[in-house]
Amino acid sequence: MAVAKLKEVVERKLRVVDVKCKEGTRCEVDTNDGHTVITDEPEVRGGTDTATSPLMYFTTSLGACQTVQIIKVAEAMRFKHGEININVETTTDTIDGLEGNNKGVMHFVGAKLDIEVETNESPEKFERLAALSEDRCPVGRLFADAGFEPECTWTAVPLKE
Repeated sequence: MAVAKLKEVVERKLRVVDVKCKEGTRCEVDTNDGHTVITDEPEVRGGTDTATSPLMYFTTSLGACQTVQIIKVAEAMRFKHGEININVETTTDTIDGLEGNNKGVMHFVGAKLDIEVETNESPEKFERLAALSEDRCPVGRLFADAGFEPECTWTAVPLKE
């Protein structure tokens, strides 16, 4: 089992959600920041496929979180960029569950991000942006702390000025 290197806590914030499932696997999730998210499972997993699954939301969170970190780091670095495009793939395996669970339990075993940033900044500055952005992404850290460091491929494409 991998041992996570803990960093010093600078600030702690509580995030709260209230989940309501009235029928089947479709859930309304109210967040403490005033938003509502709908989740459901695909039909093959017992749902009605009326919304994105919780597992897909986790994959979505990884891509969106990494994008936000790139934007924040770029701003702090005065790094000029245009469009940011990220393609995210996550991999799940099924492992044995507790006694009596012969169908197994899905868990994430990997993540791959292909990150494309429009920029004319130097390769050195681009590498620094990549390193700092990856380090700041809390969703990516969840994978890393579980022993599955996300594989990130960074590509700079010319910024049209």
